[in-house]
Amino acid sequence: MKKITVFSTTHQLQRIFTQQHYDRLSSLGDLHVYDRNNYDDREYVLDFIKDSDLIVTAWGSPRIDDEMIRACPDLRGIIHAGGGIKLLLSDEFIKRKLPISSANGTLADGVAESTVAMMVAACKRMFWLSDDTHRGLWRENHSMIKDFYDITVGIVSAGAIGRRVIKLLQSYKVDVLVYDPYVSEEEMARLGAKKCELDELIAESDVISIHTPNIPATDNLFNAENIPLIKDGAVVINTARPNVIDEEVFIKELSKNRFTAVIDVMHEEPPSTEHPYRKLSNVILLPHIAGASTNGCKRMGEFAVDEAERLYHGEELKGIVDLSKLSIMA
Repeated sequence: MKKITVFSTTHQLQRIFTQQHYDRLSSLGDLHVYDRNNYDDREYVLDFIKDSDLIVTAWGSPRIDDEMIRACPDLRGIIHAGGGIKLLLSDEFIKRKLPISSANGTLADGVAESTVAMMVAACKRMFWLSDDTHRGLWRENHSMIKDFYDITVGIVSAGAIGRRVIKLLQSYKVDVLVYDPYVSEEEMARLGAKKCELDELIAESDVISIHTPNIPATDNLFNAENIPLIKDGAVVINTARPNVIDEEVFIKELSKNRFTAVIDVMHEEPPSTEHPYRKLSNVILLPHIAGASTNGCKRMGEFAVDEAERLYHGEELKGIVDLSKLSIMA
């Protein structure tokens, strides 16, 4: 039988895969599931992965280096039960033009759902009004509420997550603006959004949601030139990467109490007790929860197994990564 190798630490595999997942993989080939929490024993690792027909990786997997690839002469590809794949790929893998499939789309579903929930909750001032109610107030700040209706939502980057957010927004009566230099106006229109420049998006949006990849071009995308353009009363949500915002400038503008922010990613995690974000009442701080954290991780395991079944049944894979676009991927 073909050797199917599931290769990550036992800790991560327990989060992502169930016994039912393993049973389904076993029906496709000779299943080998890594049974350690580190990769310190190089000889053991190479022997474990040797002659794999398919490698299933996940969060916590090491780089599948040249020596590992050479130990698998009949390797058909890698299925990654996770998002980003850059750290996995070796020169030998790329040279052999092997396919790699990622569960990034599945991860994107969870982040998109979280993002839209944050949008609605922030506009309705749920976080702040809950605090009011606990402190004995009732409807004193009711006028601060903005219904999630007939407003403009700006999406920064139409990658996997951004596109899913746009799709979910079709259920609401909102106008959607998108900034993404790599996507055409025609494609945006097909998605139900309008393509625009970043400054226009910032100035016109009632809600701004950031979904950029972590690449040099996105460093300080929000900066001293455009952060002041944010509308009074707007909501800025960052579930992407902290480097996209010039934090010092952003905090200075937030301290004017003109707009609110929901921050799920920070340079320092957890932030120190003295971090300025902690002192701003118009900032909701979340502990990096937009992506899969608990039971949602099983979505990635389900995707990986579904993809393996498609591979062995000769069907088209749904998560194939276009390696020619690595430079603009997260």
